[in-house]
Amino acid sequence: VYDRAHSAICECRPGDFDWPTIFEGAKWLHITGITPALSQSAADLSLECLKEAKKAGVTVSCDFNFRGKLWKYGKAAPEVMTELVRYVDIGIANEEDCQKSLDISIDVDVETGELDTAKYEALSEKVLALYPDMSTIAITLRESHSADRNGWSACLRDREQGFKLSRHYEITDIVDRVGGGDSFASALIYGLNAYDDKQQSLEFAVAASCLKHSILGDFNRVSVDEVQKLMVGDGSGRVQR
Repeated sequence: VYDRAHSAICECRPGDFDWPTIFEGAKWLHITGITPALSQSAADLSLECLKEAKKAGVTVSCDFNFRGKLWKYGKAAPEVMTELVRYVDIGIANEEDCQKSLDISIDVDVETGELDTAKYEALSEKVLALYPDMSTIAITLRESHSADRNGWSACLRDREQGFKLSRHYEITDIVDRVGGGDSFASALIYGLNAYDDKQQSLEFAVAASCLKHSILGDFNRVSVDEVQKLMVGDGSGRVQR
């Protein structure tokens, strides 16, 4: 159930914030497709925010999150998101977000439990071709075998290092998959700032989100050290003393 009516963000509109002061000394802004889905004023504010961030030289990442229950104020998601994404440097999505937020689709059947990574390679190429100012697109790849057993991986394409595919994890006995996408996005942002190699950045994000599936609630309660151990293949479950 989404009930955002009359929340502060729904009522905010362009001109309400002093962007030069907010972005002074800032390096990174992250936004999602949820905010512009709330109201026309929130969509207008989101666009103003992204324009001001770019003006201030701030790197912008955006999770294209599509939430069909929120787009109720008369605009379809692509009408708004395709304009916003013009100002994004780092895009984060799954195949449904690309299709329903940006109206970019490929022939993918996620319900079969099998993923054709070549199609995601084509999808990532298509996104960067349509948005020439975007430097990087990361797409999560989930194979939903059942409610408590998922395959989990991701791919990334940037304009310097090309297409990259992560290690694949078979996650069994899932505790809670809510927050899996956000844990991926936040870990990717960390990885892009911590590593020069985009493959390592991607592996960090996928490993962090993999661990999140074992945690109740939507907050990822793991340390950088724990994520890095899984990245290098330590999935033994042995207690670290």
